[in-house]
Amino acid sequence: MNTSSTAQIKKRAPNGLERDKPIPVRLTAEERAKVQDMAEKESRSMASLLLMAARLGFIEYERNPRAFANLPHIGN
Repeated sequence: MNTSSTAQIKKRAPNGLERDKPIPVRLTAEERAKVQDMAEKESRSMASLLLMAARLGFIEYERNPRAFANLPHIGN
């Protein structure tokens, strides 16, 4: 077991992420609470969980863009 303060920590973020170009996201209080709860259950950061959800959303959107047409829009 490594007891030094510089022990290797498994990073979740893949190489190549654009760390200097974040995309701000606004959530309702309910959405934020849900993301926070889900992230805690997965032992992830909220950003990591949202990135994972976005990637799943990209796959679904490419598979069936019309399925997204009925989602509630911002302001509705």
